[in-house]
Amino acid sequence: MELAMPPLHPKVPALLKHLNLRILDAIKWNVIAVAPADDPGTKPKWVLKFGDDPRKAKSVDYEIRILREVLPGIDQSEFERLVLPQYADDGTFEEVRWVKMDFVPGRQLVYEWSEINFKPEVLGGRGIEPQVAAMAVDMLRDLRSVDIESMPKAVRRFDFAAWLDDFRRDSGMLVGRGFMEEDTIDRALQLFTSKRVLRYEGSMFTNTDFYPRNFVIMPDGRHVSLVDWVGGVDPWEFVAMRAWLLMWGNPRWQIAYTKGIKEHFPVDVEEMRIGLLVGAFGQAYRWREMPEETVGFARTQMLAYFRQCLDLDYVNSLFS
Repeated sequence: MELAMPPLHPKVPALLKHLNLRILDAIKWNVIAVAPADDPGTKPKWVLKFGDDPRKAKSVDYEIRILREVLPGIDQSEFERLVLPQYADDGTFEEVRWVKMDFVPGRQLVYEWSEINFKPEVLGGRGIEPQVAAMAVDMLRDLRSVDIESMPKAVRRFDFAAWLDDFRRDSGMLVGRGFMEEDTIDRALQLFTSKRVLRYEGSMFTNTDFYPRNFVIMPDGRHVSLVDWVGGVDPWEFVAMRAWLLMWGNPRWQIAYTKGIKEHFPVDVEEMRIGLLVGAFGQAYRWREMPEETVGFARTQMLAYFRQCLDLDYVNSLFS
């Protein structure tokens, strides 16, 4: 395990005391592994996730609804690999919204992936073996079997028209900062406003952040728990290609992954191209405020993917 990630939120000690818990590990800055305060052991019992600024608190609140109201209604008996997280408790303490989930033992790939320049050994999932790509494909198959028609109305669904409005606004910001060029945006808009693309809508249920960093390979070596459930219904091409993009540091993994996708799914390369473009832009925009010395390589790679994927021949080469 990595060392706890300082600094933790200043309210965390009081929150832990309030819940009678003690911290065993920091998985992410707002996700910690915990045990009862009076338990002298070293094995976590729960995962505690929290947020107090309006955006994070809203995200945690939505995830609680997914964990409490949606995931328990999904029949996992036919899943080949996927294991869904188990809700334990939630609440609010001094304006900190928190949720507690059962801890899943196993190999947590969160420690084997990073976007940070000074972690070269795990940059872009560099060390994750290609066998995990086969697991990811099986998990996609499991997720695609979930009936999205029965999802509650509160579950987020992809809206391409709304996304396109955001793209027009956000791309201008990236152009203004010198990350992108107007010509690149114009070419993308020409594609995005075509009739074919405007028919996009969500086709599968997902945790919204499907890539190996959010995988926990369970002790049996076969089943995989998928964590970080700010879930929704998205186009499957977007879900599939996000994982490919975020494994940029591991070409062998990417090749094994696209091979598995071709074996198990009908592939429309033009639709995959849209998934790649939407994913690459979204990730580059998400990293827009981070310093060059911190995520410069990762951000540059996403911007390069965006430019390359405007060329259909490039996308064809990924699936050839």
